[in-house]
This record gives sequence, structure tokens and C-alpha cells, in this order.
Amino acid sequence: MGRKTIKIALLATAATLWPTFASPQQGGAGTSGGLQVDIGVKSTVRVDDNFKLKPGSPGTTTISDTALSFGLTSQGSAYDFSLLGTGVLRFADIPGRSVSGFEDPTLRLRFVADSLNSRLTLTGRYRNVDREFLDPFQVEQEEQQLGTLVADGGTLKETNAGLKYELGLNAPLGFVFDLSHADRDYSNVTSTQLFDNRTDKGKATVLMRISPVTTLNASTALTNYSADDLRQTDRTTTDYSLGLTQEVNPVLTLDASLGHTQVETDTLLGTTTTSGLVGSLSLTKTLDNGTLFGTLGSSRNQNGERITLSFGRDLQLPTGNLRAVIGYTSADTGGSAVIGSVAYAKQLPDGTLSLSLNRTASTNSLDQEVVDTRVSAGYRHDINAISRLGINFNWGETKDTGATGAQTIKTSNLTASYDRDLTSDWTMSGGVTLRHRFETGVGNARSTALFLSLGRNFSYRP
Repeated sequence: MGRKTIKIALLATAATLWPTFASPQQGGAGTSGGLQVDIGVKSTVRVDDNFKLKPGSPGTTTISDTALSFGLTSQGSAYDFSLLGTGVLRFADIPGRSVSGFEDPTLRLRFVADSLNSRLTLTGRYRNVDREFLDPFQVEQEEQQLGTLVADGGTLKETNAGLKYELGLNAPLGFVFDLSHADRDYSNVTSTQLFDNRTDKGKATVLMRISPVTTLNASTALTNYSADDLRQTDRTTTDYSLGLTQEVNPVLTLDASLGHTQVETDTLLGTTTTSGLVGSLSLTKTLDNGTLFGTLGSSRNQNGERITLSFGRDLQLPTGNLRAVIGYTSADTGGSAVIGSVAYAKQLPDGTLSLSLNRTASTNSLDQEVVDTRVSAGYRHDINAISRLGINFNWGETKDTGATGAQTIKTSNLTASYDRDLTSDWTMSGGVTLRHRFETGVGNARSTALFLSLGRNFSYRP
């Protein structure tokens, strides 16, 4: 009898905690939004005189890609669902060989279920891609944790999954449970800087809303990272934290946290442990045309402690927005660096203009301390209602902050394009892309590519 009572109590508790999917008397799922199907197709022909972007071009490469996409979305008063699948039908003539077949299958999933007092979020992503056909600048941004772009070809299979459950959204006491998984598998690569790795993380947070202007939080997190590198790294990071969010007055907000981090790393060379206090203190002031903010923070990883101080300004302009941050960071390993970011977007009478700069310091998967700088600029000019010109520029540099062995790598690309709407459904685009790459000990590499594409998207509701 006791077991039956406990079982009934557990079921009742689960029913209370689980987000309530809309029932007919609540308005019902599907009363707004509904199901939508999106299908896209885009064919691109590209001719590149140095496709692999290596010193001394091996010859001209011609690539014909037909990008296919399928999207399924559904929205209701209590849920939001999206599923997106993409892939490329490719025919490529590369000096010394040819490639044909279906490439780069990618699948993305997102599902959010809401009730009055809770929210469940599920995310997932799968990708199996030939690294040789990825844009080097994009690859380096995606793999910043390496601190370098390893142009080694091969195949990368990525699997990501996440689950987040929030309880007590409008209650004095709230809970957040966050789980994530990331897996990267490489095949047909020869560089020792590319290796399979996996990261699993779990975090639990308690929120205590003491008053309308005061919120306390306590959290604990456990992260495990394992890699099939030369050292067979297995790293466990344990975090504990207490935090406070306080509205000092109607225009000033204080965020503070204090915690402890322990990092234990097991390799073939033995076990190392680093631990200590971590924390942050930030102030945000609301102004008539934006916000002003400053942050002092301390974090810890396998290389020790890093302290960062930064100040920033969000500015809302009549025809655009500007956000600027400037800071300074110093770590136990490596040197110090100036960091920051600038993002500016402006709506022009006949187009748009965007500028951005981002400079960060971090520890990569090779335990090297690197500083990464990115500059991007984009301009679009609307010639008329059906045609436009576009210019996009990207520049990036990754280098060592001290003497931890990271190479200096610089990459850039410049694309000029012309787009024209042939009909209400079909769009043609053509242009030229200039690329450049420099790496210490390797030298400079340049390429020029011409491209022409034709595509359209179909959307309908069943």
C-alpha cells in the first residue's frame, strides 16, 4: 500500500511540473500559427583558381552545387516546433580528382513547450560535412577552440543535443535544469590537431525572487570533456555559484556572483588539478537612448585563472544601432590582451550598412592561450525594386597571447555580388570572391573565384 501511495504522489508531482500542452478549453494548440512547409533550391556554379587556398595554386577548380532545404514549422499558443534539413548535390572537378554525390546533410530541431509557469526547450543538430568544401574563414570561426585553421580536408560529423527545463517562471521560487551534449568525430584526417572530442554538461539553478527588485540564485554545474588526442585528455570541471540581481533604482541594475571552480585533467602524463574562487560584478544603467555597462569578472580553466575588466555602451540611433565594448584581460598562462567589440548597423535610404569588430581571448583545445580578432563590413545598395548590389568583407587574425605555441594565422575574403529578382519566386546572383590566407611558417595563399547562382523558396500551409 505504501509503494502505491508513493507512486501516485510521484505521478501527481510530475503532472504538476511538466509544461501543460494546450487543451481545448485553454485555447488549444494550433489556434495560432499552424503548420508551414518551406522548400528551397539554389544552384551555384563556381570557378576558383586556388580552391584549397594553399601557396602555389595546383590549378583551377570548377564546382556545381545544388543546395536543397526542407523546413517544417508549427506554432501554437503553447508550443513552437521547427525542423530544418539541408544538403548539397555536388559535382566538382578538382585538379587530380573529381567529386560527385549528395554532400553535407544537416538536420536541426527545436521544440519549445510553454505553460503558465514552466517551459521545456529541446534542441538538436546533426551534420556530416566534407571539410574541404567549407569556406576557410567560416571554418576558423566555427573551430575557434582550436586556435588555428587546420586545412586538412577529411570529414567532420557533429552531433549536438540540449534539454532545458524551467519551472516557476512566475513564482517566488524557480528552478532551471540544463543538459547539453556535443560530439565531434573526424575521419580521413592526418593532422594531430584534429581529433574526436565530446563534451557533456549538466547545470541546475535555483532562483529566489525575494522582491520585485531582488533575485537570488544558486547553481551547480558539472562538465566532462574527453578527447582522442595524443594525450588522451579527460577533463572534469565542477562549478558552484551564488548570485544576486538587484535593481538599485529604476535605471541602475547590479549583477553579482561568487563561486568556486575545480578543474581536474587526466592524461597519459598523469593528473593535474586547479581550483579557486571565481566571480563577477556588473552594473547596467539605462539611459534615454540605450544603456551603459561595466563588468569585472574572474574565471578559471585548465590553465588557471583569467581576470577580465570591460566597459560598454549600447546606443539607439534614429536609423540604426551602435554597441561598443572595450576591455582588458589577463591570465595565469600566456600574456594579457586588449579585448572588445563594436557592432554598428544603419538603415540607408537605398540600402543597409553594417560594421563589426570582435576581439576575444581564450584557451583552445590544445591548451594554448590565443587572442582572436574579427572585422566584418557589409554594404547593400538597392538599385531598384528588383535588383541590388552587395559588398561584404571579412578579416580575421588568430595569434598567441604569450609563449604557448599557437601560430599566427590571418584570413580575409572580399565578395562583390549582384542580385536580381527574375520573377516573384526566382532570384539570380553573380559575383566575385577574393580570398587570402597567411600562416606562420607556411606563407601566403590567394584565390579568385567567380560564381553564378539561381534559386527560389517555396512556402505553403497544408
